[in-house]
Amino acid sequence: MAPVNLIEATKVYCRSFFDRSCQCLFCGQTQSNRVCPACLVLLARLEGPLCRCGLPHPAGNPGEELPAPLCGRCLRRPPPFTASQAPLRYSFPLDRLIRRYKYRGDLVAERGIEQLLADTPCPWPDMDALCPLPAHWQRRWQRGFDQSQRLTDRLAGLWEMPSLPALQRQQSTPMQQGLSRSQRRRNLRGAFACTRPVSGLKLVLVDDVMTTGSSARAASECLLRHGAAEVRVWTLARTPEH
Repeated sequence: MAPVNLIEATKVYCRSFFDRSCQCLFCGQTQSNRVCPACLVLLARLEGPLCRCGLPHPAGNPGEELPAPLCGRCLRRPPPFTASQAPLRYSFPLDRLIRRYKYRGDLVAERGIEQLLADTPCPWPDMDALCPLPAHWQRRWQRGFDQSQRLTDRLAGLWEMPSLPALQRQQSTPMQQGLSRSQRRRNLRGAFACTRPVSGLKLVLVDDVMTTGSSARAASECLLRHGAAEVRVWTLARTPEH
């Protein structure tokens, strides 16, 4: 079991426990919910046929539910996962809420994220389990919690699907934010280890944000090497193509 930074963890959970104000996390208006209806409709959503990498494909027909053709990047280097989905675009103001949650350990922001999750149906009810894309223990130590594990636990309850934390991040890679696609791939070589039996299972890999998909690729490859039948990726948000 990874060590726990009790000081940071105490700060995180005390902040969540004592902050009981009822204000919208985006506009600050007094509301019964953490995200008011006016702000909820402003969040940019990803709609229409999506490529396997989770980005809208211009060749897809918006009226069809079928997957769009692979984009040029995926044709050149197909992802090991068979599908990915994110209900929201990683843009203002959602990006600030996620950063506030992830980097400042603000579990009050998590209540707003939980409200967003409550309106998100399970896209793949035929899958066997949800698998969080883990942070390295040193990052969990710094933050006081693992946002992907908490996100997975909440989705498991909402979707009535088991959580299977089968991956361990065995390398403390540099922060991925701001790195190029090739730099991210180099950082993630050998980054994950599979610590539980996954043979024959169809797994949904869960994370908060997908940017280039490098972490999802590396984690999916690890699960497939250890016998997983299929891996799909779900994230709360997806960055626009860059």
